[in-house]
Amino acid sequence: MNTNQHGIANVLLQRLDFGLVLLILGFIGAVVADTVSRVPTVWPYLILHDLHDHLARFGLVLALVMTIVAVYIGMIRKQDVTPLFRRAAYIISGTMLVEALIGLSMFTLFNARPGQDAHLIYGMGTVLFLPFFIFVESTAKKRPAMGSYIWGFALLTGIILRATMTGAS
Repeated sequence: MNTNQHGIANVLLQRLDFGLVLLILGFIGAVVADTVSRVPTVWPYLILHDLHDHLARFGLVLALVMTIVAVYIGMIRKQDVTPLFRRAAYIISGTMLVEALIGLSMFTLFNARPGQDAHLIYGMGTVLFLPFFIFVESTAKKRPAMGSYIWGFALLTGIILRATMTGAS
């Protein structure tokens, strides 16, 4: 790839990053708008609760899709991690952080407790789990390192699923 093609590829990746972030922000905006339209008196806890609930489902879908994509790239096409896939993993990791911060806000500001205390552990897991596999993949000396993401997203899917099961009160 010559330098001009490399520059074009970087611009496209930056636009895709921006598009993914806009998609997530649009999703958050849609959830807030839905909450405001459904309830006559909206208070901050209700908005946070709805965001936390919907972002959990959104994160579950993202993790499942990324697991399928990782299996496709790594096992079917037998290729290594692509820059787009890596960037999507970073954005999803950030989304999990936002999800956990919303949950932490509900816990500290409103003393809202989940259905089971294990939910807090699973919530921390969603934040810490994916960065661990990103680190393993980015420091791997032997390629392909896509196996790290296959395991990471598959386990993240399970953690998010378990977290949603322990969060209902």
